[in-house]
Amino acid sequence: MPAEFAKLPAVWTRGLPPWYQRHGRHHLPWRQTREPWPILVSEIMLQQTQVSRVIGRWESFLARWPTPRACAAATLNEVLHEWQGLGYPRRARDLHAIAIAVSAGAWPRDEAGLRALPGLGAYTARALMTLALQRPSPLPHDINISRVAARCALGVEPSDAPGASLDSALEKGRPTCMSRRDYTYALFDVGAMHCRARPRCTGCPLAARCASRHRLAQSAPPRGRRAQPPYRGSMRELRGEILRVLLAADPPGDMPALLARLPTGTDRSPERIGEALASLMADRLVPVEVLTWRRDTGISARR
Repeated sequence: MPAEFAKLPAVWTRGLPPWYQRHGRHHLPWRQTREPWPILVSEIMLQQTQVSRVIGRWESFLARWPTPRACAAATLNEVLHEWQGLGYPRRARDLHAIAIAVSAGAWPRDEAGLRALPGLGAYTARALMTLALQRPSPLPHDINISRVAARCALGVEPSDAPGASLDSALEKGRPTCMSRRDYTYALFDVGAMHCRARPRCTGCPLAARCASRHRLAQSAPPRGRRAQPPYRGSMRELRGEILRVLLAADPPGDMPALLARLPTGTDRSPERIGEALASLMADRLVPVEVLTWRRDTGISARR
């Protein structure tokens, strides 16, 4: 650990327990269970998607597939269809593959075993270990928890805090009266409500002992993450529209039928359609027969 981070303030989280009891987002439905499957579904849905949009979709997904075995029995197309509107369909593909793997055996009991599941990275593995399986593990830290720990405990932005230093700060900062699960959720909430890219320090339970409070007050607000390019007219939008058509109850049987069902104004140039289909193919999200489609215009799903 770097020398400047060796001595961490032991009380940087002192105000956290009473604040979390009063202001924590206890209403979030996935916090009412310790079962790994619904917690995994929430974690995957919450990647790239706002909490307000996830709540209803999480409830409908779990109502349809309450267990990994139930999801594994569905087709990938059914899962992709249910996922429509959440974006980034690779997440649904990986969730379906995880359901198949887990239903064929059991939940892995360590981080390495969880990370061997399709598309499951270090953060999600640690989240499952801490929030569901209650197994020994470093605490999970996404960008929000990383920002809280880096600023409050280390006095820097998360980009300047090595992962090992964040792990140490989080471990040493846990109040003895809080479980690892509640501590993690409390930090999520501080990050969501106060310690944002542009911090809202007023009312933050960690402000009194935050190592970055004066630095942030005296300098320009930290730059947020680079804004995503506009969705309208993007390749993401085109991929989504094509996938929506292919997942319909009566999918098109050839390229002309596919093009006819795309919304007015969609870029139908051979290059764009071919690129979109090729990327959907690479992500294993389209049927193999789509790869054989040809048209006089030269559209092809092959690279």
